[in-house]
Amino acid sequence: MLVLHLIRHAKTRQQSSTGKDKDRELLEKGIAQANLLGHYIQSHHIALGKMLCSSAMCTRQTKSVICQHLAEQCRIDYRDELYLASREELMLELELETEKTLTIIGHNEGISDLASYFSDELIQLRTSELISMTFPFDDWKMVSRGTGTIVLRYRPEVFLPL
Repeated sequence: MLVLHLIRHAKTRQQSSTGKDKDRELLEKGIAQANLLGHYIQSHHIALGKMLCSSAMCTRQTKSVICQHLAEQCRIDYRDELYLASREELMLELELETEKTLTIIGHNEGISDLASYFSDELIQLRTSELISMTFPFDDWKMVSRGTGTIVLRYRPEVFLPL
């Protein structure tokens, strides 16, 4: 059985100091979201396996905050190819993997499209949302439309004072 966790990066600033979208940092709300998500993952004993993370600042920061909460060492593979990747591009990255449990920390629309495709449901992941799926296969090359079963969906709600 294969396990896939998809995490959309936490809430970010509208712009970066460099003007590049890839350099946008997390807002205070995003850091709070990622902290709650990390605590949830730890307290529910969710094994993330190998993490594939976009090289963008917001995904790297989301990963760092989450991993602060975990007892196990985070195994991370940063990939430029995951930055704003489409569903098709994400699937190509999955096909290269041999680990049975994977986590992708990425961006919309690709990450939501991937969840929708695998579950055969319309899914729109919000910031810092986690969705976990299982597949009845032993090879990532076997996964296809509608073969994933959603086993968990969680989004931390954060309300900051004005």
